[in-house]
Amino acid sequence: MPAGDPVDVRRLNCDRNGHPRLPRDGLGDVSEPLRSRPYRLTVRLEVQDHHGQRPVHFAPTPERLHLSQSARIPSRPFGERECLNLGSAQRQPDRLNPHIRRSPKAAGLGVSFDAIVERIRQRHGEDAVRRVLEGVEEAIKRDPRLTRFGALLLVANELGYLRSEVGLRSSLRIGELVGGLRSVSVVGRVLGVKGPLERGTRRMAVLRISDGTGSIDVVAWGSAADLVSSSGLRAGQAVRVVGARTREAHDGGLELHLDEGSRIEAAEHHEVPELEELVVRRFPAGAGKALDLMATVVGLSGERTYAASGKELGVRDALLSVDGALVYLSVWSNHVEGTDALEEWTDFLLTSLRQRDGELSTTPRTCVTRLSPSGPEEALGPLRVVTHRPDFGHLLTNGKSYLLARGSVPGPGAVISVRSCRFVREGRHWWLEIGDYRELQGAEVPEPEAVPLSDLRKGMRGIAVSGKILNKSQLSEVRTSSGKVATLAFWLSSGERSVYCRAWREAAELISSVPEGAWVRLRYVRVETDRYGEMQVTVDPESDVVTES
Repeated sequence: MPAGDPVDVRRLNCDRNGHPRLPRDGLGDVSEPLRSRPYRLTVRLEVQDHHGQRPVHFAPTPERLHLSQSARIPSRPFGERECLNLGSAQRQPDRLNPHIRRSPKAAGLGVSFDAIVERIRQRHGEDAVRRVLEGVEEAIKRDPRLTRFGALLLVANELGYLRSEVGLRSSLRIGELVGGLRSVSVVGRVLGVKGPLERGTRRMAVLRISDGTGSIDVVAWGSAADLVSSSGLRAGQAVRVVGARTREAHDGGLELHLDEGSRIEAAEHHEVPELEELVVRRFPAGAGKALDLMATVVGLSGERTYAASGKELGVRDALLSVDGALVYLSVWSNHVEGTDALEEWTDFLLTSLRQRDGELSTTPRTCVTRLSPSGPEEALGPLRVVTHRPDFGHLLTNGKSYLLARGSVPGPGAVISVRSCRFVREGRHWWLEIGDYRELQGAEVPEPEAVPLSDLRKGMRGIAVSGKILNKSQLSEVRTSSGKVATLAFWLSSGERSVYCRAWREAAELISSVPEGAWVRLRYVRVETDRYGEMQVTVDPESDVVTES
């Protein structure tokens, strides 16, 4: 709408799930986190009768989702040091973050808004309650993004009424933290330790912890960073961070910063879930700003070098098996202290990964922890032969992903267990070169479910889609860097959604023989955007086309 036009706010639903562009989970306002990709929407309302007040800005910010799936990793004791006293840590300037990561629930903190108010009344009197409540209203007026609970924690903490509430502070969970808190205590399990890292003229160390409600980076500077890095902390250990404060991170999330008097103590293992319950074992994993997962490295490409800011950086492509689902990962040498930190057919714990366009990438805070050796039978599981093309390559599936394969395999429908193999990266595809295998009699492997056309996202690859072929173009030839190749364009419709598709080479010739209106299933296709930024499905020569009745 044009700027300055009045808005009828009587019909607006002000909760976070009410905006048509935001995902809805049907859970109400702020009592539960949204369960889909986070968006940030800034809206300016100009009210006709504003009683002298300026128009208000607000930014609903759904939080990230932290999934917990099964995994395996041994828990280790804290070691010889029972406590890290960080009294020499350099104090950082406070920076209030008005955004609520997740509104605390009464069940999460063990207390409610009224319970905290009543506790302040009993300890400090009615005047303290009046000051706190007035401060809550003022804080909400200054920033309408705050919930009353979040504003209560901020105001009561600033006025010093929560400093004696040791029981309350010790019960704070990572997923319930808000920005601007001091003297925070949390209990979590270590996912990784990174550092010391050079940031300008200063040293920094990062301790990544999780408690089941979320994950967070604990940041230390200077001599405290050296102490954290040399503490011997390892993935799987339970720790308690005492006397930290929350700050906004560069990506809009939250961090815990250690101050003078902060310390890290050994915690009882029963105080926090086991590590196998804290990391992702399924992909795609949702919309966390930083992703922590356990995966098996099944393929590694050679290292390539890039020049950036006057430096040469190395990067390797890695293929991961996350509970059988194959995921692409870019491993940067400056992030993981050398791209040789990974090894094929080995289980790793990888933290602080960035997810974008269906692929993963390491970040400066990524920690790599080697877990245990693995093998093709464990990482890939039973494989069913979908198509048998000796001269072109076979298409296999383990029920979660499609794989391109070479070598001698049985005919379509057979199920095999691969004992020896290797993955080779050629162009944009990974090929499984099969060595030894055994055939599994009577075993069944289901077909991966087709992705609904409405759920397609840029970067998806190796997936299946199905729909009715409409508006098919004539088979034609275009000139490419490798010569003239056949191509064909068409629309795929599910009845509710239509998607533009383009097929190449053998796939184009195959689709040209399919009549319009036929229902087809396209296997091993990828989703990308064209030069106009519109989404399209690309059917490669390696893809498979099946007509369905």
